[in-house]
Amino acid sequence: MITKLRTLITTGGPGMLMLTMLVVNGGNYLINLLLGRVLGPEAFAEAGVLATAVLMLSFVAIGFQMTAAKYAAYFSNNQEQLTAFNQWITRSALYAGMGLALILALVSLPLQAFLHFRTLAPFLLIAAIIPVYFQMSAGRGLLQGQLQFKKLALSYLLEMIGRVMLTGLLIGALLLLGTTRGSTEIVALSFGVAFWVAGTVTPSKPRRTTLNFALKERAQVINFMLIMGAYELTQILISHSDVMLVKHYFTNQEAGLYTALALIGRIVFFATWAVVTMLLPRVVQAEKEGMPHLHLFHRALLWVCVAGVSITLGCYLFDELIITLLFGKAYLPVSHLLWLYAGTTTLFACANVFAYYYLSLSKYTPVIFSALAGLLQIGLVFLFHDTLQVVIQAQFVTMGLLFIGMLIFHTIKNYQNEKSTYRAGFTLSAE
Repeated sequence: MITKLRTLITTGGPGMLMLTMLVVNGGNYLINLLLGRVLGPEAFAEAGVLATAVLMLSFVAIGFQMTAAKYAAYFSNNQEQLTAFNQWITRSALYAGMGLALILALVSLPLQAFLHFRTLAPFLLIAAIIPVYFQMSAGRGLLQGQLQFKKLALSYLLEMIGRVMLTGLLIGALLLLGTTRGSTEIVALSFGVAFWVAGTVTPSKPRRTTLNFALKERAQVINFMLIMGAYELTQILISHSDVMLVKHYFTNQEAGLYTALALIGRIVFFATWAVVTMLLPRVVQAEKEGMPHLHLFHRALLWVCVAGVSITLGCYLFDELIITLLFGKAYLPVSHLLWLYAGTTTLFACANVFAYYYLSLSKYTPVIFSALAGLLQIGLVFLFHDTLQVVIQAQFVTMGLLFIGMLIFHTIKNYQNEKSTYRAGFTLSAE
C-alpha cells in the first residue's frame, strides 16, 4: 500500500493531482473552520463573505485557466506556437487583472454599503491582488494543458500552505491582543500572499519569443475565453450569489450561520473539482487525435455523483455531529438544513461535468442553460427569502432544473451522434 502511494505521488500523474487536491481543500477548509470557531457567527459573516468575493472573481481567473489549458493542449506538438501563446495569455491575464482591480476599487464604496462592511480596506486589498491572481491562473492553465500535473499540484499545495500559515499567525496575534477587529483584512492579505507563493511554480514569466501569436488563432482563443468567462460567471452566480444576498437580507448572526452552512455543503463541489480539472485537457487531446472520449465523461460523472450522494447522505444522518465538530454548538440552529444544501451542490456539481465536457468540444449550449439557472436562482432568492430554508429550497429547485436540462441535452446530442454514425456506416457499406 505504501509503495503504491509513493508511486502515485512521484509519477506526477492524475492520481497525484487528485490526492493533492484533497489535501489542499482540506487545508482551506481547516482555516475557514478555525475562523468560524474563533470569530463566532457575526464576525465570521464578514470574513466569510470576503472569501466568497474572492471566489466570485474567479470566473475571470478560471476563464483564463481553462482557455490556457485547452490551447496549451492544442499547441502541445508545436513548441514555437506554444511559446507565443504562453507569452500572449500571461500578458493578457495581467492587463485584465489590472483593469478589474481598477473597477473594484471604484465600486468599493457601494459594495461596502450593500454588504454592511465596517471599512473599505478589505475591498481595496482584494483589488490589489487581482493581477497576481489572474497571472497565476493563466500559468496553472498552461501546466494543466500540458498535463504537468505534478507542478500543478504543487501550485495548489503552496497556495493552501501560504494561506493557512499567514492567516493562523495573524489571527492568533489578534486573539492575544483580545480583539477580532482586522480579521477581515487579514483574510484578504492571506489570499494575496498565497497567490504570490503559488505563482512561483507556474510559467508566469514565459520565455521571450519574436513569434507573434497569429491574429486568426488569437480571435479563436478570445472567442473561447469570452464564452468560458461567461460560463464561469454563471457558475459564480449559482455558487456564491446566495451568500451575498443572505448577507444583504439577513442579520449578521444569520448570515454567519448561513456562511458556515454553505462552506460545509460546498465540500461536494471542491471534492470533485480535480475530476473536472483533468477532464477538459484529456477530452481536447482525444478529440484532436480522433479518439473516443465519451467514456471519459461517463467516468467523471460517475465519480462526481457517487461522491456527492455519499456526502449528502452523511450530512443527513450526522448533521448535528458534523456542525458541532466543524464549527461548534453556536451553529446548530442550521444543522437540519445541511443535507439539503449538500444535495443542491451535488446537482450543481453533476451539471458541471456535462458543461465542461461540451465546452472542451466547443459546444456552448450548456453556457445558456447555466446562465438561465443563475438568473433564475437570483430571482427566486430575491422574491423568496423569508427564512434560510426557503433560500436553500429555491436553489434546490433551480439546480434540479439545470441538471435535468443538461441530461436532456446530452441525451439528444448522443442520439444525434449515433444516428449520424449509423448513416455514415450505411453509406459506406452501400458503396
